[in-house]
Amino acid sequence: MELTISINNTENIDNLDEGDLLKITEIVTALVASGGLTGVRGGQTVIHFDAIGNFMGVQLSYWPFRRRKQ
Repeated sequence: MELTISINNTENIDNLDEGDLLKITEIVTALVASGGLTGVRGGQTVIHFDAIGNFMGVQLSYWPFRRRKQ
């Protein structure tokens, strides 16, 4: 499957080089593969970076089952 992304608002970023695009691709791939974009309901998806800005991982926080008040 292929996903095409169009970035319209670039005022907060400089020109993206090939390395930047590879980093973005890695992050988006991890988010999709982990279910972080479509598999979390009533929870959160956290993207983790190290101290120098390297992508480290995706954390999912949600309750797969919760008893609802009646």
